Amino acid sequence: MEESVNEHTKADNREQNSRRALVFIVITILLGVNGLLLYQFFDKKSHLEEVTRTLDNTSAERDALSAELQQVKAEFEKINQENSSLQAQLLSKDEEIKSKMAQIRRMIESGDATQLKVAREELERLRSMNQVYVAQLDSMRNANVALASQNESLNDMITVEKNKSTALALENSTLTKRVAAASVLRTTSIKASGVKYKSSGKELETNKASSTQKIKTCFTILENTVTTSGSKDIYIKIMSPDGVVMTNNTETFTIAGQTSLYSLKESFDYENREMNMCVYWEKGTAFSPGKYTVEAYCEGNLIASTPVVLK
Repeated sequence: MEESVNEHTKADNREQNSRRALVFIVITILLGVNGLLLYQFFDKKSHLEEVTRTLDNTSAERDALSAELQQVKAEFEKINQENSSLQAQLLSKDEEIKSKMAQIRRMIESGDATQLKVAREELERLRSMNQVYVAQLDSMRNANVALASQNESLNDMITVEKNKSTALALENSTLTKRVAAASVLRTTSIKASGVKYKSSGKELETNKASSTQKIKTCFTILENTVTTSGSKDIYIKIMSPDGVVMTNNTETFTIAGQTSLYSLKESFDYENREMNMCVYWEKGTAFSPGKYTVEAYCEGNLIASTPVVLK
């Protein structure tokens, strides 16, 4: 009986030991699982904090780049406004800078750290491009100022030359007028009278209208070394007492741009020496009493004039 109780007690002890071992194993496993979970928790927490810091840094970098880009853009637009007159001359550079700003803007808006790094590098290039752009504008502005100064000097020189040219033209015009005036033939000793002829052909002077057959005009052409030599024409206008040009034809000549009838034309060779000339005009019918006027013209200029009174 006692032996049976001892066996039962040993069995119970073995069962209790087994349970304790199982509980220990379970506790050990649970502790291990808890430790792993705690490790994973703290590892993820650390990673999350790192990611959060990265995101914060990325966001700050993006904001900083956006601010810098905006500043560069504002500087660029200010430069363009101040140099609008020169902008057309640097149009290709202008478009290149605008394209670069758009590219950087797209990189910043992507929010990617790698793109932001590239954007930072491109922004530095953009700053350099902007500085070159400003230097070119300054150079062109200085060149334009220099050109404007040269242009002003040239305008002053042109004005001076124009004044000289005007003065020379005036002097030349005056000289031309003097030469023209000097080249006009001058006459002296002009005399006009009525003449008649005897049956023998002898010429006699008369002041009777009824006896006058022709009007004779004589004058002396003075020496003139300025005018051209050679063949010249003298036009004689004889005006009746009522002021009408007496003529046997309808031919005209020009006086100061105006055409006029003439009584007779006489051609002669002029050798720049003094010479005497007489011309005759025959009416063909009887002359009326009154005062006649005889005018002589050469090369459009009046060179002699005298009255003839027939009674």
